[in-house]
Amino acid sequence: MELAIIGLEKAGKSTLFRALAAGHAPEEERRGQRLAAVPVPDERLERLAALLQPRKVTRPEALLHDLPPWPAGGRPPSPEAATAMARADAFLLVLRAFQRQDVPHPLGSVDPERDLQTVSLEMAYHDLAILERRLEKLETTARTARPGERELAQREQRLLARAREALEAERPLREEGFSAEELKQLANYNLLTLRPLLVVVNLDEADAERSAEIAREFRARHAAPGVEFAALSARLEAELAELSPEEAATFRSALKATGDGPQRLLAQARELLRLVTFYTVVRDECRAWLLPEGGTALDAAAKIHSDMARGFVRAEVIPWDRLLKLGSFAQARAQGALRSEGKGYPVQDGDVLHILFH
Repeated sequence: MELAIIGLEKAGKSTLFRALAAGHAPEEERRGQRLAAVPVPDERLERLAALLQPRKVTRPEALLHDLPPWPAGGRPPSPEAATAMARADAFLLVLRAFQRQDVPHPLGSVDPERDLQTVSLEMAYHDLAILERRLEKLETTARTARPGERELAQREQRLLARAREALEAERPLREEGFSAEELKQLANYNLLTLRPLLVVVNLDEADAERSAEIAREFRARHAAPGVEFAALSARLEAELAELSPEEAATFRSALKATGDGPQRLLAQARELLRLVTFYTVVRDECRAWLLPEGGTALDAAAKIHSDMARGFVRAEVIPWDRLLKLGSFAQARAQGALRSEGKGYPVQDGDVLHILFH
């Protein structure tokens, strides 16, 4: 999954990026943004690996884009930032809630509620501009095209007019309940308010022990489809990320900072994107894969390798906890615990798959 970290200037975006990326993949600078590939935490994979003892354990990765600050005042994002945002599966919007005299807020005061509204409106203006330009072109097409093309243009007009109406009423498009076919059409326009949004409230270190409570308060005030909330101190988490796991746990406990912030953020992003995790054990590798909810065994095979999808015969399936209880694939096979499923089987979160193919 690809996650773009966005926010106003001085919100702590890059600090959060450091906290998420520390100790993992090397960072890369590219056209005004930093990128890092970070493994997504998965306790189930660790337990399977402990049982099966493979030589290699492969975790799914999140590709993080640390983008330049959001340009307030109605200015559009830079072309590079717009390209990265178009690729992202979801946005991590960092809201500043910490006070620092030496780091003045660009809008004059610290107000995360105002900043959330500011960025939300800027994203809506961005999408409105795209829709207006496209609707102008469709108006000409609907008048002058041949009958078949005219009908397609009119259908697209109706869809985009509905999207424009929602944005003019300050409703993000992710809340509009578009059908799968409509979403497929809208995907061509890279509309920002269609993307899932994980709002991260960046706290003072002293407020870290209240992070869960603060996240709940924001969720209660702004609950909406495709939006989730988290709260942490990015500065504290970046410092803890530089320590060993044992030292970090000790400091976290002393500061009463709840949970493992960066790891929990990645798990929240996976849940927000409605991704399920399935596992494969091939030769000496135990691997976790991410698949959109509702994906089939054939989709899972294609995720692993295109040859598997082309030559798909069947999938042997067992839930991860059932395999853990039985102790081995040999024991699972002996007890008839491996189910045989066809192409259309909807993969469940936690399935261990063995794909048979020509």
